[in-house]
Amino acid sequence: MSKENFEKQIRKRMEQLDEINKHGIFKELKGTVTDFNYDTKSLSMTFEATKFHENAFGIMFGGSLAGMFDIAFGTLTAGLGDYSVAPTVQLSTTFLKGIPTGVTVRTEVEAVSTGKTIMNFVGKAYVGEELVGSASGTFMTPRPFKKFNTEK
Repeated sequence: MSKENFEKQIRKRMEQLDEINKHGIFKELKGTVTDFNYDTKSLSMTFEATKFHENAFGIMFGGSLAGMFDIAFGTLTAGLGDYSVAPTVQLSTTFLKGIPTGVTVRTEVEAVSTGKTIMNFVGKAYVGEELVGSASGTFMTPRPFKKFNTEK
C-alpha cells in the first residue's frame, strides 16, 4: 500500500465514521481522527466520555473504552487495506484508571503486524497526559470475508 492510498483510505474511513456516527454507539462515542502516520502505521483518535457512558460508580463504563479501541483499530485497518470493514478477531483491554464522564479520551494505536489475512495492533488511552488504559487487538482483513459473502 502506498502512502497516498493510505491517506485516501483514512479520509474515506473518516467520512464513513461521520455517516455511522448518526446512529448508535458510534454517535455516542463521538470519535474523531486527529492524526495518522503511514510510516509508523499509527493513528490517534479522540472520543468523548459523555453521561451516556456513565456506570453506577459515576465513571465511564469499561465497555465504552473497549469500543473506543475497537473503532480506532478498525479505522487503522481500513487505512492499511483497500476496504472499509474489518471484523474483530480478538480485543483485549486493560483498564488502568477510572475515566470520569465529561472528559476527552485520546487513543493512540499502531500496527504491530499487517499480514494478508490478519493484522495485529496495540494501543494506549489517555485523559490529558495520564495513561488510563491499554489494548491489543487482532483484526481479519476482509478479503476472505468478502469472498464468503459473494458466494451465496
